[in-house]
Amino acid sequence: MDWNFGDIMDVTAAHVPGERPAIIRGDHVTCWSDFDARTNRLARAMMTAGLAPGDRVAILARNIPEFIEVAAAAFKARLTHVNLNYRYTTAEIEYVLRDCQAAGLFYQDEFAPIVAPLIGGAIDHLIHAVQIGGTGAYDAVVAQGDPTPLGIERSPDDGYLLYTGGTTGRPKGVMWRSADARRSQLESPVAVATPESMDDHIAQVRRGTAGRVMPACPLMHGAGLNSSLAELLIGGTTVLLPSDRFDAASLWDEAERHRVTRILIVGDAFARPMADALLAHPGRWDLSALRLISSAGLMWSEQVKAALLAALPDLTLLDILGASEASGFGYAITNRDRTTPTGLFEPGPQTVIIDQHSDRVLADDEPGQGWLARRPPFGVGYHGDPEKTASVYRTIGGQRYAIPGDMAERLPGGRLRLLGRGSLCINTGGEKVYVEEVEEALKRVPGIADAMVFGLPDPRWGSAVTALIEAGDAPDDKAIRAHLSQDLAVYKQPRTIVRIAAMPRHASGKSDYRQGMELARARIGAA
Repeated sequence: MDWNFGDIMDVTAAHVPGERPAIIRGDHVTCWSDFDARTNRLARAMMTAGLAPGDRVAILARNIPEFIEVAAAAFKARLTHVNLNYRYTTAEIEYVLRDCQAAGLFYQDEFAPIVAPLIGGAIDHLIHAVQIGGTGAYDAVVAQGDPTPLGIERSPDDGYLLYTGGTTGRPKGVMWRSADARRSQLESPVAVATPESMDDHIAQVRRGTAGRVMPACPLMHGAGLNSSLAELLIGGTTVLLPSDRFDAASLWDEAERHRVTRILIVGDAFARPMADALLAHPGRWDLSALRLISSAGLMWSEQVKAALLAALPDLTLLDILGASEASGFGYAITNRDRTTPTGLFEPGPQTVIIDQHSDRVLADDEPGQGWLARRPPFGVGYHGDPEKTASVYRTIGGQRYAIPGDMAERLPGGRLRLLGRGSLCINTGGEKVYVEEVEEALKRVPGIADAMVFGLPDPRWGSAVTALIEAGDAPDDKAIRAHLSQDLAVYKQPRTIVRIAAMPRHASGKSDYRQGMELARARIGAA
């Protein structure tokens, strides 16, 4: 079926008990009837403000209920919501707003100083900007007007733009159709059911099988919002952490308090402190409602999974291998009866391996290495970048594939082993950092003659951004980071800076990253 998220939300709201919580954050509860009314009013307000179908609406906010409301209202009004990283500087936000030609912007009050230079006519295509919280107009907008469904005809082509740091130096917006995104959601091996029609979907909502999901990772990331929407679409509840700062004990407090059934994390950066808290306080929390913890975007090690299961033996742990361009490449399921070594995955139903030299698609049972790829459904392409779209979304032998750039090996027996990305991109705590962007920013610091940036393994963040600099008269680390803050979000800045006399390079003049990493490890180890 060609699904549309706006249509699904209308139908779900009509059949779910109105008093059921839709979004919970701390003591604040938005029930389903209010969630439906608020998002209908917001959708109408955006249309009245002059936003037309397909116009982009950017969201700059932390994990607050309004983030989900704006995304839901955008679907209902046939608008395309765009995620903004709340760690971005003004310049970085301006780039995304201009790149996607955003017509609307919703921003949390704490970010008002950052976006102030960009609104009020500074960007000619930005015609509607609304502040959430403080003296902003958001609360008045969602409290006034017609609360009923819009009654408009929507299209399966309606969708959203998912911006990712990727490997291109600048964020790229991946275009997703609602129809493709919904089919991707339903591929999950833990999906409760796979409805074939809207009647099937209504029956599922009426059965009351929906649970309560807690996205511990940011909603601004694709996985965070996607997991929340997936639960809401079947009449469930999203539980948001009450604090902007992640704390494992607080997470377990909220999971117990609100009877959370599923938690979404990003690898060991979240899982390790969660396991440590459970082992340090055995029996402190009643987590009998919790059934599943899923992770996407960062390494989740076998050892940390084992620690979680030691504390909560009835859990199922789901490790998801995906990308912004396409999801569902592979899954690793771990429970009391089944373990999966770190880095191994069961392939998704549409996943293939493509030989990197010949473009031959390996048979489904054929061992070998190559590009990790999949058949539809997947993203449409990159907004405004036909060249990159053609390089990632390719047709081979009459079949279209998404090939984001990861290398993998299919082992005898069918499992996949992830080998890594074939480009210089650092994944730190679920954030993608483009090496050359950081290197160029470092070279703009007075006193730094040259710079090399790479990721080194880190037990919590997966990879830590590390820099080698030819020091010269460079200032101290604190002053360097202060200078970098003019151009780079904090997560892009090097966690470790190593000063050297001369940059290691190949005979061609290109940076020798292998030697650079060895040098950095030696210096850090000797410190």
